[in-house]
Amino acid sequence: MKYSTGIFNKTRSMAGMTGVMLILAGFTITGCEQSTGNVLPAQGADVVVERFYDYISEAKLKGGATPLREAYKLISSSESHLSQAKFVEIASKYPPGFKADITSTEINGTQARVTIAYKMPSAFSTYTVTADIPLSLDEATNTWKIDFTGETDGQEKYVASKGSQ
Repeated sequence: MKYSTGIFNKTRSMAGMTGVMLILAGFTITGCEQSTGNVLPAQGADVVVERFYDYISEAKLKGGATPLREAYKLISSSESHLSQAKFVEIASKYPPGFKADITSTEINGTQARVTIAYKMPSAFSTYTVTADIPLSLDEATNTWKIDFTGETDGQEKYVASKGSQ
C-alpha cells in the first residue's frame, strides 16, 4: 500500500512542477512580447476616429477652439504636414451636426484603416459617402494617430507614378 501512495505523490509533484514551469514560460513569452512593442494600444483605432469626429462635431455645434485642439492632438501632424491653424481652417468647413459612422476597422501591424460612412446633402437628396481613414501607430506614446491628409495611404504614390508613365 505504501508503494502505490509514493508513486501517486511523485506523479502529483511532477504535475505540479510542470504546471509551474508552464506558467513561468507563459509569463516569459508575454514579457518578451511587451518589451518588443508588439502590444497594440488599449484604445482602438476605431475609437480614436470616432472621438476625432465627435470633437469636430462638438466644435461646430457649440463653438470654441478647445474641441478642435483635442481633435488636432489625434492626428499625426508630422506625417500630415499640417499646422494647427490650417487644421482649424479645414475643420471649420465641416457641416454642423456632421456624424461619421464606423463601418469597419482593419489593423496591419503599425498601420490601421478605419472605414467611415457619412451622409451628404445634395440638391436632389441625401446620399451616403464612405471613406477610408488611415492611421499610424505612434510608438513613442503607443497611441493611434490619424493621417488626416492621407500621406501614408499609398494611393497618391500609385496615382503619381501611373500618371507619369
